[in-house]
Amino acid sequence: MSSTADLLLHNATVITMDTAKPRAAMVAVKGNRILKVGSPEDIPSCQGPATRLIDCQGKTILPGFIDAHCHPLALASQLLSVDCGPRAVRSITDIQDRIRQRAAQNPKGDWIRATGYHEFYLDEERHPHRWDLDQAAPDHPVKLTHQSGHACVLNTIALKRLNITGETPEPEGAIMDRDLDSGEPNGLFFEMNAHIDSLMPPLSATDLERGAEMSDREFLSHGTTSIQDATWGDPIRRWHSFHSLQARGKFRPRVSMMIGMDDLAEWEAAALKPSEEAALRQNGVKLVIQTTTGSLSPSQEELNRFVLEAHRRGYQVAMHAVELESVAAAVTALEYALRHEPRTGHRHRIEHCSVCPPPLMQRLKSIGAMVVTQPPFIYYNGDRYLATVAPEEQPWLYSIGSLRAAGVTVAGSSDAPVVPLSPLTGICAAVTRLTRTKQVLNRKEAISTLEALALYTTGGALSSFEENTRGSVTEGKLADLVILNEDPTAVPPEQLKELEVLMTILDGRVVWQK
Repeated sequence: MSSTADLLLHNATVITMDTAKPRAAMVAVKGNRILKVGSPEDIPSCQGPATRLIDCQGKTILPGFIDAHCHPLALASQLLSVDCGPRAVRSITDIQDRIRQRAAQNPKGDWIRATGYHEFYLDEERHPHRWDLDQAAPDHPVKLTHQSGHACVLNTIALKRLNITGETPEPEGAIMDRDLDSGEPNGLFFEMNAHIDSLMPPLSATDLERGAEMSDREFLSHGTTSIQDATWGDPIRRWHSFHSLQARGKFRPRVSMMIGMDDLAEWEAAALKPSEEAALRQNGVKLVIQTTTGSLSPSQEELNRFVLEAHRRGYQVAMHAVELESVAAAVTALEYALRHEPRTGHRHRIEHCSVCPPPLMQRLKSIGAMVVTQPPFIYYNGDRYLATVAPEEQPWLYSIGSLRAAGVTVAGSSDAPVVPLSPLTGICAAVTRLTRTKQVLNRKEAISTLEALALYTTGGALSSFEENTRGSVTEGKLADLVILNEDPTAVPPEQLKELEVLMTILDGRVVWQK
């Protein structure tokens, strides 16, 4: 193969995230692979008459960022929805006004989707209910989704459309909130989003494509070239949606998608194959552990059985576990599976792992499990954590520094659309531990800028068994790169979230430029 590069990035500060060659000044790309990482002296040997030269003028090249836990199709839907997040509304009245405006634009009977509210940030300090939404849109079915994605509110016409009544059984682990006097649903549901979505008409193909293009721009403009879709339901449809969108250039980041335990048989029967260069592949079986009803769901016995089954079939298990009780249950289930079927190199994952004291960290280390966490939650949700989380649990909130010190591999993510997807905001929060109002959340858990960069590069690659193709600027790996306006290791930590992505390169091609 010719050693002449198709693309040559020079006069750069290259932070490779490769311990064998931590820094460089030039990156040469051939096709969709990195051909050479080196110094100015290496340029003549890589340059040919057709080589495209990009003078980086001292700007910083990093590996393309990896978001190890997000929900891209939910993000696409959110970008089309009525924004009711804390930056857009301050009260239920504001929510009503925004929904009323959308209702005036849509034909009667059309669904209105609104997203992002959180009762903590509303003046009323409560969840909206169906009658609040009825006042805003009496002739349109409305679904208002909580910022967390674990609660939602339906108005009266939506309840009727979906045939949800006081007699409707709640799925295991879910709660249908009720009016105290009548016992009828008041429109507020906990842990029923997936069930309700399955009853609603899906986005039209046109809307899905428009939302996917918007989310594509969001990811690429923030330097994110690989994502891991942590949604677990309806995997066949999701696979075909991603495949179609990628094939038509509507959604370009690489996707590793999870599936749910209930879908394993259908998934294996479909025998879907990864796309070329793994632009789309399956990775991980997702299990959600909830304590919404006050007890563990699934039970520890069921969880042990699910994890052992997935483990025996060779899958990586990814368990959603937020509270201390659910994190402990996840670790217990992994210990159970490994006791019955020992296996090294499994890289089973705890998703979120929001509260994790030292004894649990040591157990995680001893079984070789990983943690995929969300540093931007420190920034976006930290004020709420300081106000509402029990004092005895606060010292172990998002304990990234202690996890790393204990020898647990940690990857970073956004959980978008729960919070904005900027990796640089997450990196900044992991280093400074500052909330949006500049309060400090567990300063002792701060890590260095280089360690924070690893969460979104090498850590993300390890979390999906993709370290041989991405995560560092290394010869032979995929040419997925991001160029920043400054060296993140040379700026004051509080300025990290203000850094700008100037260019994103995916598969050796410039796909976004400021």
